[in-house]
Amino acid sequence: MTHFSENSKQLDIKPFLITKKNSSFKQFRKFDDVCLIILPSDFRMNNSKVINGIIQKVVDRLGTEATMIIIGETTALVHTHATISSATQYQLWISIKRTHAKSVRDNSALPNCHFGALVHTKYKGSLRHTKTRIRYTYCPACDKTTKDYGGKKHTYNSYGTLISDVWRDISANPAGDLSHVIERFAGLFGIDTYKELIVLDCRELGADVRKDHSDKLAEECSEYAVQASLFTSPNKKNNDNSGLILGDALEKLRQLPDNSVDFAFADPPYNLKKKYNNYTDDLSITEYFEWCDEWIGELARVLRPGRTCAILNIPLWAVRHFLYMEKILKFQNWIVWEALSFPVRFIMPAHYSIICFSKGESRPLPGLKASSGDFDFLNLPKAFHPLRPLAEWYCLRNQCVKARQRKQVNDRASLTDLWWDIHRLKHNTRRVDHPCQLPSPLMYRLISIFTEQHEAVLDCFNGAGTTTLTAHQLNRRYIGIEMSEKYHAMAESRHGEIERGIDPFRKAKRKLTEKNSPVGRMPVQHYEIPKRTLQLEVRRVARKLGRLPNREQMIEYGKYPIRYYDDYFASWGEVCAAARHDGMSENRGTDKNTEPLTEQLELFN
Repeated sequence: MTHFSENSKQLDIKPFLITKKNSSFKQFRKFDDVCLIILPSDFRMNNSKVINGIIQKVVDRLGTEATMIIIGETTALVHTHATISSATQYQLWISIKRTHAKSVRDNSALPNCHFGALVHTKYKGSLRHTKTRIRYTYCPACDKTTKDYGGKKHTYNSYGTLISDVWRDISANPAGDLSHVIERFAGLFGIDTYKELIVLDCRELGADVRKDHSDKLAEECSEYAVQASLFTSPNKKNNDNSGLILGDALEKLRQLPDNSVDFAFADPPYNLKKKYNNYTDDLSITEYFEWCDEWIGELARVLRPGRTCAILNIPLWAVRHFLYMEKILKFQNWIVWEALSFPVRFIMPAHYSIICFSKGESRPLPGLKASSGDFDFLNLPKAFHPLRPLAEWYCLRNQCVKARQRKQVNDRASLTDLWWDIHRLKHNTRRVDHPCQLPSPLMYRLISIFTEQHEAVLDCFNGAGTTTLTAHQLNRRYIGIEMSEKYHAMAESRHGEIERGIDPFRKAKRKLTEKNSPVGRMPVQHYEIPKRTLQLEVRRVARKLGRLPNREQMIEYGKYPIRYYDDYFASWGEVCAAARHDGMSENRGTDKNTEPLTEQLELFN
């Protein structure tokens, strides 16, 4: 078993095969449990009245406490969500690894290596489920855990880590055996509220496939005459005709000529009330998407025929972007970037979506034609290559990486649309003073896949310049639009560093004032007592009390002055991190238990 659901009462799985003769649902009562629907693997939701009708019948029969899971291909799930979103509460998009990737014969898109499970509920509020853990994975070269947990091993569970919304420890194909996926859901939702997991298998209904939707822009883009402009020559040196533009994204985009950009990228404000340098991301949802549609339309206009526009967002917002983009562009890929974010629930948020659409039929992707390139940059981790991803489960420990290289171990995997080898910035020495800084390897990969040298890259929310800086280093022309004077000046300064032969992504000590996480940044300081020692003392007190101690109880029962806890930790949750778990070892075969420690420690109010 690769997962363990704590305190779970495994749901009774009841499968039903849905056919054209058996789709009336007369045999079903109105149910208040969990319903899982498996969609045909080759249908478009907006072209299938039969499937649409089935899903609507299910939604109508769901009770007020019910949960609905829909398994299918990416495009089908996008349209499913659009159909049922007004009657249900969106909760989660889980990405599941395919056993066999699907390749495109003409290399106009990345091989597809994932399908999805869309989770909705009839109730409002947070998703209700068990605390489920995934077993640790181990590096096939050094036999240590895939992740290096460093000095925090005492704060982790001996069995494994909390499940996320990207499932790679198991794999399946949506047209094949899904029993192990279904069993995982039966454990994940094995709470007192539910008793049954009803599975409606619709895969034998067949597909109602029609020609992919395209509108006048997609059909006529090949007829556009490429206007003479400072962006038309693909043979210029990389810094010729490149530039950073200060101003509003929409206003400046409208000044760019048609068909002038080879790759457009956007990492827009997510409308999650994040604080930026000179504005707050707090538009109403209607205003937000109206604004998004405007700049997406401009990106489509300035894109050259056959080239790609890529937008990064959380899955829920990516669905809305997808529905608009497919009206004016042609779908290529839904890239799943497994990038763990700040934990806010018992299913760790890791799924970030990069939706890629081409203007008309895409050309063969440059990155799929090349097997190597000039990527010898000082800031790149030794295990990273833009076009040759690290194979699954290999670790990033320097000693192991060097040993693999010395022994010429093939630790590379094929490039697909499921990315696990690019990580968020973890250390302040790699950060500049911007709250939402992307890691440079992400942009090295995207730009290397979708462009040739000397072609033009556009980012209309350039921020501190990660996109344009990586384009500059990769010998591409670049256009970066940014409305903040502070970030614009920061990006200009960093491009100047490249001109002087300085790596803009180097490690450096910088004074940082902006932060994306709600947890405050701790000052650099000398620890008289190691933080690990303090946390283990909290574990001792917790076991004595049978509950997590509060500050007053640590003053009464703890060995160390409370000032250490006040000064060294950002929150009381961090203070109690080791008390919640029994600790783990990074070496294979040293697990303390076959199942995780589940002793109950009462949380203080």
